[in-house]
Amino acid sequence: MEEAIKKVQSVLTKKLKINTIDPEKELSALGLDSLDVVELLLELEGEFGIEFTSEELKGLKKVNDLYSAIRAKIKK
Repeated sequence: MEEAIKKVQSVLTKKLKINTIDPEKELSALGLDSLDVVELLLELEGEFGIEFTSEELKGLKKVNDLYSAIRAKIKK
């Protein structure tokens, strides 16, 4: 599962062009608007072979929320 977090961090750091990701940061505080978040989720869906519902999308406010959602999807 730690490998999944590393993949998410890699995608985020590449997209945001930053070196480190604070898991407690809000996605909007990282400079991601709603379109950016959708694009990010599409990339992660492809990377992990998972899908997010629109309801799940609404609950993703912080980086940690994203980690938790992906962990839950991978466990299924």
